[in-house]
Amino acid sequence: MNTVDSINDRCNYTRPVPNNTWENDVVDPHYTHFLYITFTPILISLCVFSIIFNVILLLSVLWIRRPLSPTLYISLSLAGTDLYTSFLLGLSFTVNSLLPEGFQVYLMDTCTSLGLEALRLGAIVTTAGHLIMLAFNHYIGILRPLHYPATVTHGTVTVFMFFLWTLPPSFLFAYFNMIPCQAFQSPQCQLYDFLKESKFRSTFSAVLFAALAIMGIVYYHIFILVKKHQASRLLYKQSGSVHFNKPNQVRRQTESQQSKNEKALYTTLLIVGSVVVGWMPACLQYYLICTDCIIRPNWASFTVRFYTYFATNCLVILKSAVNSYIYAARMQEIQVAIRKMYCTLKQKLYGGNNEMDIAGFDQYKYSRSSAKSRRTVICRISVHQNKDEDQTEINQDNINVNHELTNFSSCPRKNETPNTVTYL
Repeated sequence: MNTVDSINDRCNYTRPVPNNTWENDVVDPHYTHFLYITFTPILISLCVFSIIFNVILLLSVLWIRRPLSPTLYISLSLAGTDLYTSFLLGLSFTVNSLLPEGFQVYLMDTCTSLGLEALRLGAIVTTAGHLIMLAFNHYIGILRPLHYPATVTHGTVTVFMFFLWTLPPSFLFAYFNMIPCQAFQSPQCQLYDFLKESKFRSTFSAVLFAALAIMGIVYYHIFILVKKHQASRLLYKQSGSVHFNKPNQVRRQTESQQSKNEKALYTTLLIVGSVVVGWMPACLQYYLICTDCIIRPNWASFTVRFYTYFATNCLVILKSAVNSYIYAARMQEIQVAIRKMYCTLKQKLYGGNNEMDIAGFDQYKYSRSSAKSRRTVICRISVHQNKDEDQTEINQDNINVNHELTNFSSCPRKNETPNTVTYL
């Protein structure tokens, strides 16, 4: 009791505690109820979709061969942060918007809601840290490919991910507990004006803007490196090098390398574009709109503000779902693991004697590009051994490749030997 009295005297709690609302215009309660009942479930549904998608990706790790590559390791951790962020956003929309505004049901007190806000903001910083770490992972792999295995090790990645998962929420909880007369130091945590002031918002927004800037610089440098590599290969080819007189060997290698470069450029554009589209509107809104910012909270009518916040929240949630597709779902290991998981669940549900042989499924895991490379080897050996039977060997190999790739879409049965492309 004495502690509470001393805090009240020091903070001068003589005036009534404000209700922390920004609403100055009169809004029809029925209209407000309609908006929250109609649009908040959409946001929650998007969060649920993002959670389900990320859960599938994380469960697929059980069907991935060990050891995991550093890129895949970081990508799966990123999927975990997106799942965590989507869960906190969905929970916040439910307990802070849908239930109190739509049904007048209050499940959380102010202190719990403030703690949820600290976790939510910390999860955003954790996600940004994973994106930066993944950008540097790509950068080291392209800039110094020979030193990559010694530089980016599982131990180093694990240490970085541990700090990314623990430091942001721990710092925010400590900060919320250190603000005099506000947050956790105020009675029932009912004073949190600092969250609506430019000092806190500009600092938090600066962290996100810095993350976006770092990612933009790193991926722009990657773009330059890839373009230089393509230009050097084109100059090397046009110079009439003797190596390009071997069409069966070097030409296909050049085409494969160009395809990889194009894929890297496309992935880079997806990364930068999705981050800018998903985060930039929310960052600008968080930075510009506050009680003492350039734009005041009542800058427009309630309807305009509601739809604006709804649109920015949709972009943030969709960014969490798109992250998983860009960084994980496009990887061959994830695709094969999800297929294995699907086939396993299918056999468990339907039962019978047609149990899938998981070990045999590994023979299906190579992609179309690897199948083409195997076909190239067979064709080259066939031509070298017997030129008269060259066309016959090539046609036979094409038949086997097409048959193998057709069967890739189906689940192998137990004791069933999958067709192989190379049967020499």
